[in-house]
Amino acid sequence: MRRIIFTWLFFILVGAPVSSAPLHQSSSSQPPSCDELRAAKAKTYGFHLAQMSEEQIRAKTEEVGAFWKQVQAAGSEGVSCVRSMLAEEKTDHVFQTDAASMLFSADRSPETMNLVRDALAQADFQESDAAAYLTVAFELGKAGIDIRPLAAKLLSYPNASIHISEHDLDLDSDTAALFLYGSMDQAHADEALTFLLRDPEPGVRSGAAHLLAEQMTEESFRTLSSWDGLSKVEEDFRRNDLQTIMKYQKPNKVDFAHPKFTREQVLQAIAALPHTQKEFDQVMSTKGAAFDQQLREKQATQQEIAQAVASGPPIYGIADHTAFITSAIATLQSSDFDTIREARHKSLFNVSDESLAEYLAYTQIMIGLLNRLDLFKDHRIH
Repeated sequence: MRRIIFTWLFFILVGAPVSSAPLHQSSSSQPPSCDELRAAKAKTYGFHLAQMSEEQIRAKTEEVGAFWKQVQAAGSEGVSCVRSMLAEEKTDHVFQTDAASMLFSADRSPETMNLVRDALAQADFQESDAAAYLTVAFELGKAGIDIRPLAAKLLSYPNASIHISEHDLDLDSDTAALFLYGSMDQAHADEALTFLLRDPEPGVRSGAAHLLAEQMTEESFRTLSSWDGLSKVEEDFRRNDLQTIMKYQKPNKVDFAHPKFTREQVLQAIAALPHTQKEFDQVMSTKGAAFDQQLREKQATQQEIAQAVASGPPIYGIADHTAFITSAIATLQSSDFDTIREARHKSLFNVSDESLAEYLAYTQIMIGLLNRLDLFKDHRIH
């Protein structure tokens, strides 16, 4: 119940930006003043979800919704008032998350986005909505804000299960943090994760090592090859992933003997893939529409459609495109490794299962190239 209600509230806040003019105001009514909003905030917030029944949560949700409608009715003055309240708030983590979500939607100025970042950094995941935290943190990073403190906080969230209801996606702390580190500038991510290898908490150190290995840069391999904690990583999923990346595996040449696509075709297809909603819409209306029209004219069956998708170059993404991924591993050269890394970076355009699947597909190509070309051999286990 807590998850459903506050995810619903979050999407109201981020999906309906506060306008500069009051909504549904009669000619005689006045928008609420900042003093009135402060009084309403004091009355509305200060609750602790863990101490509330489902019935109390339902009632509180209506009260919280009414408060934010008041903020919306106050227009730009309401935004300014929330900004000042958020700057002052240090203990009410539910309000911090709600206010940060609203302000990010309403005001994209660098000053406000830095305020939102600093407020989220105080989050307590026993009270704050971790899904809202992750979504806003990701968008802050995409907007150029330094989110390293927010990413590190996720790695310190033990036994996390973060539910992204819009995509019916459940994430552990490592995967949630992957969205943040994976969308960062490469050098910043390497530096931040390397710093966390010295964290006093073993779980944070192993999580940082896990994600640092995923970076697959010269610096990350050098750092991990000299780190004395690799053998101390206890979690099976982290240890298995680390071994997959850090240990050379001789490839089976038969698997890559007859690639369907050439190196040039692989690179051209990757360069043409969409990475924003606008680009997706454009591809859907051009290449996608032409592909669909061809299949309709042929009256293709579901099996024929699946075969056509698998045999042709990717249009929207490479996930589950086995022939293309195999061709990429078989034909790309060491000079293309950074191109694939950049394509993987761009593939994280939102917090969704689709973005995650794309990221992991590029990761599969990178691991395949590590082994076929024996890249970074001085820092990997042979």
